[in-house]
Amino acid sequence: MSQTHITLAEALDMMADAFNEPLANVQPETARDSIPGWDSMGALMLIAELDERFGIELSAEASRQMRSVQHVLDFLAQHGVLSA
Repeated sequence: MSQTHITLAEALDMMADAFNEPLANVQPETARDSIPGWDSMGALMLIAELDERFGIELSAEASRQMRSVQHVLDFLAQHGVLSA
């Protein structure tokens, strides 16, 4: 069953897992270039996680355009899954 909502802390933890990075390295203000694990494999892991947990399809092109953790959080908010 898909989740419908996620907290900020859970979203950051999900991204840290997808990018195989310590949580301290994955904060809203963190740029993509500052996260070594946010490579093509990390992006695929994030895409798969969003699809599996929320049924959200994130295209590879849209993923490439995300330049920071905040962009991912904004994407989650736009799809109504990020709790305020």
